[in-house]
Amino acid sequence: MTTTHEILFFGEVLPGHDPATTRAALQGLLKCPADTLDRVFSGERVTLRKGLATWQAEHYLSTLTGIGLKVVVEPPLPEMAAAGSAPPLAPPAAAPKHAGGAESPVPPSPVPAEDKAATITCPACGEQQPPRTLCRACSIDMPRYTAAAQAMASERTAPAAALRQSPLPDDEASGDTPLFGFGLDGRFGRSAYLQSAFLGFAAAMLLMPVMLFLGMPGILLGLALLLMLAVWGVRASVLRCHDLGFKGWWSLATLIPVVGFIAGLALLLVPGQKEHNAWGPRRRPVGIPALAGALVVAVAGAGVMARFTPDGLPDPSRIAGLASTQQGDEAAFMARYDAHRDRIVMYSLTTCGYCTEKRRQFEHMGVRFTEYMIDEDSAAEDRLNAHLQRAGITGAIGTPILEVNGQILPNNPSLSILAHHLYGRGQAQAKTL
Repeated sequence: MTTTHEILFFGEVLPGHDPATTRAALQGLLKCPADTLDRVFSGERVTLRKGLATWQAEHYLSTLTGIGLKVVVEPPLPEMAAAGSAPPLAPPAAAPKHAGGAESPVPPSPVPAEDKAATITCPACGEQQPPRTLCRACSIDMPRYTAAAQAMASERTAPAAALRQSPLPDDEASGDTPLFGFGLDGRFGRSAYLQSAFLGFAAAMLLMPVMLFLGMPGILLGLALLLMLAVWGVRASVLRCHDLGFKGWWSLATLIPVVGFIAGLALLLVPGQKEHNAWGPRRRPVGIPALAGALVVAVAGAGVMARFTPDGLPDPSRIAGLASTQQGDEAAFMARYDAHRDRIVMYSLTTCGYCTEKRRQFEHMGVRFTEYMIDEDSAAEDRLNAHLQRAGITGAIGTPILEVNGQILPNNPSLSILAHHLYGRGQAQAKTL
């Protein structure tokens, strides 16, 4: 069974360390408020870490003693236990007596100078002792403590130019969280979060025309892609919470009305933690060119969607789930339709889902019509363009385009609109519409 250790602290500071500086350093490591730190330095038994392997206990012992804490490892580390259980030195053998029974005075042998030189002084508490690794007074790892002190001294004397370098070392650059994906490991800074928001907005805007003009297949495809975009957006919020030091569950606050607006602003504006945290190193900020490119894509997506104005969209009653009045529209259409007088022409595309639905509807109702595939019949396409130009219809136009008794009706008009242009309503009334 593997032995685990715990680090205990009783509020004592090693000699030669300033208590205020040690207290501030421990607060920086624990990231705890002042009242919690007061309890840590109360003098009572406090467990700083527990369940540590031997190598982890050695690491924490070196780190904590390096900032000036006098800590105890329980159970003791193997080297400490071996030092504590060393047998005492055997007493010197008694000097032989002379035959006469009188003891001759023997002066004590002087301690060689080399034995005095074979002692070391603990850099933390100043205890002099034979050469060893762990101090017998304060239990710190003396070689590591000395190395840590030298490293801190070299950092203090580093040139100012080194301080102006990027806060992220090169070895952390390879740990950047990818922008695209569905993994929840890593962190997103503010710039990466904003870039993902721009790209998600652009993708949603470009999906809307697909959903509206490809019929039922387009709706199903668009809903599936929108679901993927929603999951991707939640991932970005989770990674942004990681950057702030919070668990990803806090991203659910963005779904609460009013609170979600405030939470979204916080994710967008509050800077993340500069140092490592539980979710890894800080992500490299997104460059200005990449962020500007994402903004351009978002604006382009909005521009594409803006072309499809409400007048240019297909009739909403043709979208699944909104056809509650379809039977009434069919009855009104058939009441005015005359197969011998009314002429209906439909201009379609072979890839148009709405065209297929309109064709099936006419066939089911028994409506006589003529259909041209303008992506296969160039002459029909020329005639349609001429009709549209004469009618003054420009901009984005959806299919199918119906011609009812000479009147061009674009964007998949509903049966109620078609009924207004049948001869049953009168030619003059049809023109006013």
